[in-house]
Amino acid sequence: MIELNEIESKYFDLIGSKISIKEFENWVYKSKWLEVELSEEEYLDLISLNYGTPSSRYEIEKILNGRLDKGKFETIRMIELLNSIIEKDGKEGESLMKMYDLYCKGYYFLDDLGLGIGLFIEVPHKYGVDYFYELNKEQKKELIDSVYPSAKELAMELKNWLIIGDLKLTGEQKSELKRWQYDDNRTEEDKKSRVWKVEDIDVKTGEIRSKRNILLNKDGNFKPTEKLNNNWISRIFNRNKPNH
Repeated sequence: MIELNEIESKYFDLIGSKISIKEFENWVYKSKWLEVELSEEEYLDLISLNYGTPSSRYEIEKILNGRLDKGKFETIRMIELLNSIIEKDGKEGESLMKMYDLYCKGYYFLDDLGLGIGLFIEVPHKYGVDYFYELNKEQKKELIDSVYPSAKELAMELKNWLIIGDLKLTGEQKSELKRWQYDDNRTEEDKKSRVWKVEDIDVKTGEIRSKRNILLNKDGNFKPTEKLNNNWISRIFNRNKPNH
């Protein structure tokens, strides 16, 4: 798994709202590790910072910027969302919709899980509403259950690629639209969609004109207990098992 050193762990807890700014401040004052690990200037900047100001979180990031791996943080956050989907922790609906949001913001490797499944959850037209949050509790459960086990299988695959480094999040956003950046070192076979079937391509440009979600039936609903139609999960995991 992805490991964080002490300062990365505390900062990640802070930005993830797992600890308060006051708890972070107390840790700074008490930590002997910081005094040894940081430069004199960095350490003095941290212990002299006014943690009671609204800009204190921004100032912490500025002080520690050279020691924080933003790509590592983004990867951990992504894995937490994927774990939510895999484990069905009660927030899996929100996590699936977040996959669609992240797809729209530049993580195009979420084409299957985000666009193919997350959007289906976010816009549940079959219930006569426009948004997931308009559904009652029973409808939400029925809708979410309908996309399993496919959602879990896709999440497991993505989590594995992130852990072994075939997908590497940089933590950087570029262009005016602030699209998230990543390095995709997967094989062409691994990049193939498990969800979308291309139905029309522009012969001159090679641009895809239309594609169909193969997990949906003719009425636009997920097929009951649908499993993805191949053994790619076992292939991916077996490929990356260490040799003994």
